[in-house]
Parts: sequence; structure tokens; C-alpha cells
Amino acid sequence: MTRIDTNNPFTGIAALALAASAALSPGVALAAEHKISVVMGTTGPSAFVAVPATNAMKIAEEDLRAEKLFGADTLKVTYEDNRSDKQEAITLLNKIAQDKSTLVFIGPVSSSEALAAAPAAVSLKVPLFTTGTNPAILAAGEWAFKISENADDFVRPLGDYIGKVVRPKSCYLVSIRDNEAYLVYSKVFKEGVTAAGTRIVGEDTILSSDSNFAALATKIVDSGADCLYVSTPPELGANLVVQARQAGMARQTVLVGNQNMASDKYTAIGGKAVEGTYLIAEFSPFSDSAAARDFVKKYSARYNSLPDAWAAVGYSMMTIAAHAVKNAGPNPTRESVRAAMAASKDVPVIIGSGKFSLDANRVPHFGAVVLQIKDGKVAPPAVR
Repeated sequence: MTRIDTNNPFTGIAALALAASAALSPGVALAAEHKISVVMGTTGPSAFVAVPATNAMKIAEEDLRAEKLFGADTLKVTYEDNRSDKQEAITLLNKIAQDKSTLVFIGPVSSSEALAAAPAAVSLKVPLFTTGTNPAILAAGEWAFKISENADDFVRPLGDYIGKVVRPKSCYLVSIRDNEAYLVYSKVFKEGVTAAGTRIVGEDTILSSDSNFAALATKIVDSGADCLYVSTPPELGANLVVQARQAGMARQTVLVGNQNMASDKYTAIGGKAVEGTYLIAEFSPFSDSAAARDFVKKYSARYNSLPDAWAAVGYSMMTIAAHAVKNAGPNPTRESVRAAMAASKDVPVIIGSGKFSLDANRVPHFGAVVLQIKDGKVAPPAVR
């Protein structure tokens, strides 16, 4: 093999010229770097979602590289904390948009943050992919995407299960009112259980900043309801249930919550008081899927705990975004990635049925599962 004398300036120049010529040749492709930016509130009120989600995204990154999804091209992911603040999310979005090689913006977490950031993403023409649940996020324009199913698809199975399988006679509903998504969840759950014959004997709303529920707890107990549905963040829901127990709520009362109750924060605060809670979730750590089992193994080994639903959502979001970049072609742009995202169909994920699709209106579909808190951890629901 001929060696190039790099100490000789003439042969060095010739070598550089040869390399440049090869790079410009039609048959030679240079490896490209594809960037995805993640902005989630790993501090502040959204942290219970953002921390497990971003932890899982890092595992997804490794898996995508290991399977060489992009061939010789590389994937670069950056992470920033918007402190659960919608204005900070917009500021970071504007900063990230200046780097034209960034193809997808994953985040922010809550519906209120996403509703604020989505119009900015549309104006900047950057695909935004959020965990926010409010359908109005999509109304901002074609650059806005969300992973959460609409309430009619996501919460309805929980209402049906409680009404038809658990069959309480009456139920009391409590939701926070400063986040519309929680109110919609409560409405859809109500429709499901009442269709099966359960009576609603009381409905109340609270603020996410509330902490003293003594008066409300008394109302719940006095209503005689044998079911309590709580549509709140996990800490708030646990606190409410604890105070309702202290006020005399019967041990056999059926407890029902949203997907947030799969968080460790719910059981850490609620303890024995929240035992038996039924909830809807995007993911079951007891899935028979080989991909889900592999994820549970990796996440548990790294973080010393079972992944919750938000961890699985985070892993799936990174997978969906990466597949959109891949499906956008050999030289992806934000526009081609947006089009590929909108065309998502049967993308392999670990949530729900294992397949993620968007319909013509960019509404996501993947299926949800009913779980129950047993011995302080999520488990398949008891057969009743």
C-alpha cells in the first residue's frame, strides 16, 4: 500500500484535494448529523412527567444508534429544562429554531405550555411534538403534534371498565379546573360510567395550588358515594384521597384516577390510603411485547425502578420522532420531517397496542390500558 508523506507539503495538499474531490463525487455520500431538541420541565410542576420521560429518551437514543436506524448518519439529541414555564419554553424554541439542522422540537410537557408554544412553532416552521393532551394544541397548525390520545379515545375505556366490570353504584368526581384537559378527562369518564348505570352524586373542582381539602373531604363522605374519581396531578390526588380517608371515607370505596396516578409520587404521598386505585395508562410494564420487556429491563437496571407510563411515553416519542426523520428521506428538512410525522402509521412503539398512528387530523391513536395500584405499585387490575 502506498503511504502519503504528510510532512511533504505538496503530497499533503494533493491528499486534501483528493479527499475533497471524493466528497464532491456523485457516488460518494458524506455522513450527516440529524438533530432533535428536547425541552421539558425537569424542574417545577411538570417534573413528574419530564424526568422519567427524558430518562427514557436517553435509552431510546442508544437503541436507535445500536440498530443503525440512520445507517452511516448520526443522531444528536440535546436536552434543556424550561422549568415548567410556558414563556421559557417559547424562549428556548426560538433559540433552537435558529439552528437549521434541528429537525424536531420535543416538548413541552403540559397542555398550557404546549398551547402557548405551538403557535410559535407554527410561525417558525419547526415540528413540535408534545405530551400535552388538549386537542386545541393541534388547532395551532400543521407543525403541531402530540402523543396523547384525545380524551374520548383514552379515558373512555376506563369509564367503561369501572362501570361495567367494577360496577360501583355511585361516584363522586373531583378535577382541577386550571387545566382544561383534566376537566375533559372527568367529563369523558362520567359519560362512560353513567352509560353503565353508575350515578354521579357529586362533582367539584379544585385548584392545582390547593392543599386543604377538609371541607371537600366531608362532602365526599356525606354523599355516600362508593366511588371517587380524581382527575389531578399525582401529589394533589394523593393528598385529597388521604384527607378523604381521614374524614371517614370507607375502606371499600372504589378509587379511580387518571394516568398521573401511575407516578411514584402518588403512592409515596398516599401510602395505604391510595391502595387499590384504578387508573388509565399509556403503558403497562407487564406487557407481553418483547420490545416493552426489553425497555423495562434496561430502565429498571439504570434507574433502579420500574418505568412508569411517562417513561414509556418518552421512549416512544423519541422513537416516533426518529422514524419521521428517517422517513423524510436522505436529506431531511423540517418540512419533509413535518410531512413524515403527519404520515405516521403503525410506527413501532412500546405504548398501548404497540403501534402508533396519526389520522388525517393529526390525532394520535395507539390504545390504552387499565391498571391498578397493588402493594404500592402498578399492576394488572383485579378480576372482579
